[in-house]
Amino acid sequence: MAVSRIEQANSLVRKQKFDAFLVSRPSNIRYLCGYSGSNGLLALAPPKAYFLTDFRYIVQTSKEVKGCQIVIADRELISEVVKLPCFAGKARVGFEAVHMTVKNLNRIKELLPKAIFVPSENLVESLAIKKDTTEINKIKKATKIADTVFSAILPLIRPGVKERDIALEISYRMVKLGADGPSFETIVASGQRSSMPHGIASDRRFKKGDFITLDFGCFFGGYASDLTRTVVLGKANAKQKKLYNIVLKAQLAAIGAARAGMLARELDKVARDIIVREGYGDYFGHGLGHGLGLEIHTGPVVAPRSEETLVAGNVFTVEPGIYIPNWGGVRIEDDVLLTNGACRVLTKSPKELIEL
Repeated sequence: MAVSRIEQANSLVRKQKFDAFLVSRPSNIRYLCGYSGSNGLLALAPPKAYFLTDFRYIVQTSKEVKGCQIVIADRELISEVVKLPCFAGKARVGFEAVHMTVKNLNRIKELLPKAIFVPSENLVESLAIKKDTTEINKIKKATKIADTVFSAILPLIRPGVKERDIALEISYRMVKLGADGPSFETIVASGQRSSMPHGIASDRRFKKGDFITLDFGCFFGGYASDLTRTVVLGKANAKQKKLYNIVLKAQLAAIGAARAGMLARELDKVARDIIVREGYGDYFGHGLGHGLGLEIHTGPVVAPRSEETLVAGNVFTVEPGIYIPNWGGVRIEDDVLLTNGACRVLTKSPKELIEL
C-alpha cells in the first residue's frame, strides 16, 4: 500500500523530534489532507493528524478531508488546537515559520506557556516539490486550457483594442473551458509597457508595431499553469526580431539542458549566459523560473542564487526575458516536467515570432 502524504509528513515530524507540527499554509493543508477551503489548521502528531475548522465548513470537510481526525471548533481554531493531547506539558511544537502569523504564534504561546515552539521551513514543501501522476495530469489539463485560450485570443488582438479587454477575455475563456479560475492576475503589456515583467493589463489601446506580452494561466483541480508569449501587432522590425530570437535561443537552450541532479542555479546560468553574451544581461533581472503546483509560485526556485537541486518530478517554468525601459520587452515561458531523462515541455503554444 502506498504511503499517504500524512504518513510521509509525520515521518519528517519524527525525524525533527517534534511532538506536534502545525501546518497553517493553505496549499500545504490541501496537499496533505485535501481541504480546499479557508479557515483551516492541520496539526501533525505522529502517528495521528488533526484537522480543525469551523461550522461553516462541516459539509466541505466531510467530503474533502482524508487521513485526519476532524475537529469542528466553537471558537478560534488556536483555542481548540491547544486542547489536543499532543500539546500537553512541555511539548516540542514545530510550526511553519514563513506562514504562521505573529498574532497566532503569540496566542498559542500564551495558551501553552510550557510548550517549546520551534520555527521550521519546507517540511511539507520538501514532499510537495515532487509531483505524482495525479498532480501532473491536473497540471497538464491546466496547461492545455492555457494553450487553447492563447490560440483563440490571437484573432481578437487588433489596433485600438484595450489591454484590459483582452485580459478579461482570457480569464473568461479559461473558466469557460473548465478552469477553477485564473492562477494569477493576467498580464497584458503592450508597447513600452512590455518592458514591465509584471505589467498588469491597463486601459492602453494596442497600436501597430507593438510588442504585446501575454502572461496568464489557470488552476485546474487546484493545480496551476503559467504561459507567456510575446507577439507583434503588424510586422516586426529588426530590433524586435533580434531580441525575440535571443530570448528564444536562451529558452530553448535551458529546456534542452535541464536534467535531474543539476543545481537550479546552473540551469538559470545556461539561459543567462546567452543573454549576457549578446549584451543584454542587465535587462534580464529575474530568475529563469519557478515551481508550479497548488500555488503559482512554489519550489523549485530556478534563479542565480538558488541552492536547490532539481529532481525528477519537479514541474517548473522556463521564462527568460529581456526588458528595455521606454522601449519594450520580450518573455517566452513554458511549463516543463523534469523526468529521469530529458525535460518534457507541457505547454504546446507555438514559439516562433507571431506577427498579427
